[in-house]
Amino acid sequence: MNREEVIAKWNSMQPQERDIWIATDVMGYKADRVRPGMVINSKGYSTAPAMYSADISAAWEVLEKPKIMDRIQIGLYPTSFGKWIARPYMAGYENCRVQADSGPEAICLAALIAQGEGITE
Repeated sequence: MNREEVIAKWNSMQPQERDIWIATDVMGYKADRVRPGMVINSKGYSTAPAMYSADISAAWEVLEKPKIMDRIQIGLYPTSFGKWIARPYMAGYENCRVQADSGPEAICLAALIAQGEGITE
């Protein structure tokens, strides 16, 4: 998916759907097919995904995920008008820059866009 497609999909989703998307596409969990809205954790148990799109400590886990950090480092910046910007530190990845209503949302969107643009494996 390209940047615009990721943002459009994100905007059409509910918070729990966003968290599942992050959990499966970025964090590497598998969706629980028996219990919709849940993921399979590393121990094989069905659990609710972390609130990556709402909780800054959970979103920070996205930044620490080697899948993201080995390829690109994302910085988070508040704006003077109440929005947050997540942007990569590396030149050439300006297309991953994103603005959102909260820091966690900005981090998650930037990580998804980075993957869609082929920056991560």
